[in-house]
Amino acid sequence: MSDEVFHDPNVPQEDYLSGLRLARRDFLLKSGLAAAAIAAAPTWLQSEQAAAAIKASTSVGAVRDPIAANAVAAAKKHSGFSMGRVNEAGPQALDDKNFSGPLWEKLTGIKTNLTEAPFAQIRTKIITENLAKSGALDSVEVSPAWIPDFADQGVILPIDALVRKNKAQATVADLHPLYRALARYKGKTWGFFDDGDVWALYYRKDIFANAKLKAAYKTKFKRDLRVPRSWDEFNQVAQFITDQMAPKVYGTGMGRALGNPGNQFYFFQQFRANGGRFFNPQTMKAEIANAIGVKTMNQILLQNKASPPGVEKLDFVSGWGLWLQGKTAMIMAWPPTGRISENISQRDKAFSFLPKSQIVGKVGYARVPGQNGEHAGAFIKCVMATSENQDAAYLYNQWATSPSISLQRVMLPYTLRDPYRISHYRSPAYKKLWKGADQYLVTLAEAANDAVLDLSMSGAGDYANALDRAMTSMYAGKDVKEALDEAAREWDSITRKLGVAKQRASYANFLKYPGATSKNTIRKLGQAIKV
Repeated sequence: MSDEVFHDPNVPQEDYLSGLRLARRDFLLKSGLAAAAIAAAPTWLQSEQAAAAIKASTSVGAVRDPIAANAVAAAKKHSGFSMGRVNEAGPQALDDKNFSGPLWEKLTGIKTNLTEAPFAQIRTKIITENLAKSGALDSVEVSPAWIPDFADQGVILPIDALVRKNKAQATVADLHPLYRALARYKGKTWGFFDDGDVWALYYRKDIFANAKLKAAYKTKFKRDLRVPRSWDEFNQVAQFITDQMAPKVYGTGMGRALGNPGNQFYFFQQFRANGGRFFNPQTMKAEIANAIGVKTMNQILLQNKASPPGVEKLDFVSGWGLWLQGKTAMIMAWPPTGRISENISQRDKAFSFLPKSQIVGKVGYARVPGQNGEHAGAFIKCVMATSENQDAAYLYNQWATSPSISLQRVMLPYTLRDPYRISHYRSPAYKKLWKGADQYLVTLAEAANDAVLDLSMSGAGDYANALDRAMTSMYAGKDVKEALDEAAREWDSITRKLGVAKQRASYANFLKYPGATSKNTIRKLGQAIKV
């Protein structure tokens, strides 16, 4: 293990964390990502990945992807149309700017007019356009958690008839089984799934292989040091590493700031791994404040104790910064962690907001402790019901999410799209991106086999925000039971406001999804895939 300290030892740790947060905020506000995106576009249009996408969309024979090629052929009659798109600001939008948008125009003559927005504001912009009916948006990025509300309110278009018309039924079969149902609601399909946001555990192989550390752990706990398999073991191992190695290395350290990424993700996965359920399905009374909820929060607080000082105010990207500089031994995170750990993303100047990885070749991959990692966030490409050219918007979505085109997109260094197709996990090209990428892909597939989903029902965002606020208050010292009781009362108030009967039906629909609970994961349903 390296003895290097990643920041100036004369700078207090909490000051360093504050500086890292402010540096990222300044970077985003000064639009560095936008400038990098514009500068990078010509390079990526000429890239090997762009060439592969063009071949799949236009060629005949083995390299032809019929789902992509059919979409391109049908879309050419809409040449000259300017398609309104909305995507998450920052790296996610670089796909539209640098790759998919320019390629789609080259192939079909359809231009892309992109609107960027922070994640939470995407929903607002879609709702605003639905009310205004201006025709400004055609193809939109929708979180799976928003599908029920958007479908019920007529915001997005069901696409089943268009899928049949354009012979794209086979696109669903290649999805990991966890993702096949997420675009379905009330018997209809509302878009194309497009982002495998399942959490995994990333750990330092060199630390877990350190002979002195292993001997000390065995002496203290009478068992071998290993990658944790339960939440209690995770806390034990994390605290042990912190006790042995801090301040050079801490056992863990993940972003816990309010809304960044949202503390509900941490609670959702661990609560269900511990056997919890969100509501009583008959009465719709919240159950997050029961003994399982209290146990879960106390476990999470122990994780904070094993983390660098100030982690409670750390945003997610700053947590990545600690990880990349070798400051933490384990983190639970989204799939881009694997790529940035190997400097795949940092090779592109659009990712200059992240430090170069100091842990290349030292990272291992595993399912999160308890096995049930959160499928946190993700996107589904949908067609606005108010679109003035629904066919063109649909065809773009079909093309961008087709097996061949989506493979190129999830391999781009400068975006945050993650593997989600069986063909992605088995891709020889992806496996060559770095040494160990093959095991990374296996881990993502296995994580999806055991994953639990975000709460996807009416009011999901309000429930999540209430829990996020409560968890932040507990990090600041509020009593766990008191804070959870307040959050549960807020959940009950949200339920009453939306209508208990409506919410009962919405929750019942959510419980039908594979991965809604730890008891009906893809693996428990006998649908697990191997790659």
